[in-house]
Amino acid sequence: MTDDKYAARQIYKVIIKAPIETVWSELIKTTSPRPFFWNSSWDTPSMQAGQPFRMLSADKRAVGVVGEFLEMKPPHLLSHTFRLTSLDDPPSKVTYTLKETPEGVEFCLITDNIAAGSKSVKSMDSGAKFIVENFKAFVETGKPTFGARVQNAIFALMGPMTPKALRAENWPLGR
Repeated sequence: MTDDKYAARQIYKVIIKAPIETVWSELIKTTSPRPFFWNSSWDTPSMQAGQPFRMLSADKRAVGVVGEFLEMKPPHLLSHTFRLTSLDDPPSKVTYTLKETPEGVEFCLITDNIAAGSKSVKSMDSGAKFIVENFKAFVETGKPTFGARVQNAIFALMGPMTPKALRAENWPLGR
């Protein structure tokens, strides 16, 4: 969107050397924490348009992101609203696209409709880079980068110090 109330659209792109079905499956898996999502997991009644979700920490005590699925076209597109629970910013939009190429699967993470000048702009930029880099590493090797493993371990240790506002009971599905 070019409206001045929104930050510029950002596209984060990488080639993943794996079959598109594997890339898609790892992106939408709900049965285990996703190390490229800071060891959070999708918590949702169903990954379908109109359904709410929250990103629940591995210990199930904290929620870092809430949103609603907007569109899903397996294995090529997943789009949802996105709101960081740690910030009082309005929801934005995140889209993941997958495209087969001769080199592998082109994986794109696209951010749209982030309120200009909000704290979400910087947070989502660094977060998107982390996700793309570690998603590629995880799909190709079975583990995220060393830096992500260290960061996720630190987050796990800090779990008991999670701010009250991020506790899962404060973020029921569909809030």
